[in-house]
Amino acid sequence: VLDLNALGLLAYIVLSGLRSTVLKGLQQAGATNPIAGENPISFCNVFLISQATVGLAIVLADGRKSFTDIDKLDRAGRWLIAADAFLGCFLAPMSFFLALEHLSVVTQTLLFSLSLPFTAAVATLWLREKLPDRFWWSLALIVGGLLIGKLFVPMQMETAEGRAEAIGIVWALVSMSSLAFRNSLRRKLVPYPICRGLSAGIPNLAGAVAFAIVALQQYGPQHFFYLSFWWVLGVIGLYSITMCLGSELFRQFCQRRFPVTQIGLASSSTLVVTVLSAALFLGEPLHAATIVSMVMILLGVTARF
Repeated sequence: VLDLNALGLLAYIVLSGLRSTVLKGLQQAGATNPIAGENPISFCNVFLISQATVGLAIVLADGRKSFTDIDKLDRAGRWLIAADAFLGCFLAPMSFFLALEHLSVVTQTLLFSLSLPFTAAVATLWLREKLPDRFWWSLALIVGGLLIGKLFVPMQMETAEGRAEAIGIVWALVSMSSLAFRNSLRRKLVPYPICRGLSAGIPNLAGAVAFAIVALQQYGPQHFFYLSFWWVLGVIGLYSITMCLGSELFRQFCQRRFPVTQIGLASSSTLVVTVLSAALFLGEPLHAATIVSMVMILLGVTARF
């Protein structure tokens, strides 16, 4: 007998794990199929469509409450929503995309395992929360895994590839820092009795508008014309519906049926899906050092459970 709850959890793990691999594939497809000399798969087009899709779905699900619940926010609450939209729906995804342009999926995925220590550190310094149990043990395993992963493939800073990787690491740090501060912001929003349409839908729509404005300023209005090419709109639309909206819907599905610890472990296991899918579909090398690094990081990420 099929267990629909288990299938939903598996779908969440697979979709979440494939997001970086699929996004990297889109970047490569755009680079090999330029239009008027430009890559049509820019972060502006990708996140304009994906965040508009997710935002509209959440706002429509809550209806008018998405807008009337704003009356439940005081001035501080409204600033929290605005900051959440900037950090979580603009700066974090943009820097994530730019990091992925300069890094392999495997390298970026392993590097982003530092998101958990970043979040814990920000929550401790800003919210005065106690560090999670086994925090230092977890951090040591993650950092050790990252160091082992680089020992056999050191970064060559004098080469173009090495400089590109350094730029990617900087963008990754920006993205992780943005997410860490956003997570603390969202904890400050917990006391406000507002619906997801306002807390998540509106910020996603605001992010989509911000990406449209950046596209106009950086590329000009002709950049939107690339979306008239069926393959450009098709692949971005498919990514938005399956990877972005799909993983969000399955995450909500799992939150209603599984304890937090189980969902946390499931989220951690997406690392394996990402690394293996990048090796399988993108041909990224999977060295012994990478496997050891992945195992150590996985142990570090799951140590808190």
